Amino acid sequence: MKRILAAVVLVAASAPSQAQTLSYASTSLLTSVSFTSVYLVAPTWKCRRADGTTCTDTDLANPYYKQIVILPTGFSDSEKWTFWSEFDRIVNQMTGTSAGTTWSAQKKSRLLFVGYFVSGGALGTSTAAFKAKVASHPIRGYALTLDQASVYSKADEIRYYTLPHLKPFTVGVLFNSLQTGVTANASPPGFVGKSYGVARFTRQDLNERGTYITVHELAHSGLNFLDEYVEDGLESYSIRQLDALTPLALFDGSWGSFINAINDLIGVYDYNISEILAGNGNDNIALSSWPTTVYTPGYSSESYPLEGGMFFGRGTYKDSGANVMSESPNFGYAHSPSQQRVVETAFSGVAGRPNNRIRTAGPKNDWPLELGSSTTVMIYDGDKHHHFQPTKTYDVQVGWYERVWKTCWWEGFVPYPCYNDIWTTAQKTVYPGRRTIELKTSSLYGLANLVQKVLCGLGISEIPAGDQTFNLCSQDLATTSDAFLPTLKFSVPYHNTTVPASQWFTTYWWRVRTTNGTSTSGYTGWSSFYRSF
Repeated sequence: MKRILAAVVLVAASAPSQAQTLSYASTSLLTSVSFTSVYLVAPTWKCRRADGTTCTDTDLANPYYKQIVILPTGFSDSEKWTFWSEFDRIVNQMTGTSAGTTWSAQKKSRLLFVGYFVSGGALGTSTAAFKAKVASHPIRGYALTLDQASVYSKADEIRYYTLPHLKPFTVGVLFNSLQTGVTANASPPGFVGKSYGVARFTRQDLNERGTYITVHELAHSGLNFLDEYVEDGLESYSIRQLDALTPLALFDGSWGSFINAINDLIGVYDYNISEILAGNGNDNIALSSWPTTVYTPGYSSESYPLEGGMFFGRGTYKDSGANVMSESPNFGYAHSPSQQRVVETAFSGVAGRPNNRIRTAGPKNDWPLELGSSTTVMIYDGDKHHHFQPTKTYDVQVGWYERVWKTCWWEGFVPYPCYNDIWTTAQKTVYPGRRTIELKTSSLYGLANLVQKVLCGLGISEIPAGDQTFNLCSQDLATTSDAFLPTLKFSVPYHNTTVPASQWFTTYWWRVRTTNGTSTSGYTGWSSFYRSF
């Protein structure tokens, strides 16, 4: 009888696609047994560690672990086992020897892989999970698109009804497609304003590109990394070329945005699209070969010696060293020093450096900004929205020569008013708040195709447009009326605060430093503005 039970277990474990009949003759019992095995029911969800063992609910609740969530789209109920086979392949590739020393191999003991099956229609149909489809792409032929909001809603639903301790570090959506020539992509969380981003890749990607596709795309959506390669056709472009369009991007039709746009145009405050796209909480790409802008005792300045990245051949810089975000000759299943620092911060919660990518961004001249006893100053902080070490507070210091009036005497007996200039400072601590602008692709129509390439490359393709979603990457902007191009809301790396400036005809000086919870940066240099009234 034990041998009969063993046979049953063996047949069940093989996960048959159809019912199987097993005949077994027992010589000891001199009987013949014939029965039909039952289906092995495919699970709706499962949780795996890198070593293949099953996670527990206690593990999911433990903040020591980071959760990588894999969801399917384009799979029907009859294809559950196909999804689970691909899920196991993803886990094995990301944590095996082929992953080299990348983040998922380094930290595999800290990772939990959570798969959850979502049934739906074929890709491109109205019933496809997350409205996913393979769409045309302005650069690479075809790319993957879905409704990101529904991915976040599904994760919330799973947390509410099934896995109360679900807390994704990153989410990957596996497309049930074997089509070739399709570009995978991912949305870094810093660009979508979420605690995690969403990566998209296909079964064919797993076949053709193996470990690379998941390690790379999930680094975008989990670690907030940007690509370090240059897109074909953008080799001679500088990301700084977009800065000329900043006043148009700032103007959304409101009076406040009009003032911001005009102030930027005439040089009062220094806003830049390049900073919004490539200097906004990202560590592995910088807008200067020396991204550190202030000296902090105990921390040396960093150098990013290689130019080119985030698709542009000019104006962006990166660290040296073979890594998984780059291309030949700098590609490798490894991380550059700046990337490795982010990996350590992500898993330890301890910032690896001060938030030292700051500058005083205005006012820059004597334009009469406002009446009253104070003036608004603006801070640029490249780490304000850093995904793992955001700025907690700013210390803003303002200094001026205070006129202390007194009576002086001419020739020893004629009184007249005079004063001494006494250097005076005031300091305040302020807390950063989220501030956004709407990047109006209609206003930027002159370079709309370039903007389209950048956003699609970042995996930001689905843009809300009223009660519908505009798929930016599937549009031919050369023939699309600019009247129908939507807006895209970005968090910006700027913070405004008021400082005292009550004394007329006085030059004021101000500077700022940051605190990120681990360390306090040095101050910027003193910047001046003139109170002319």
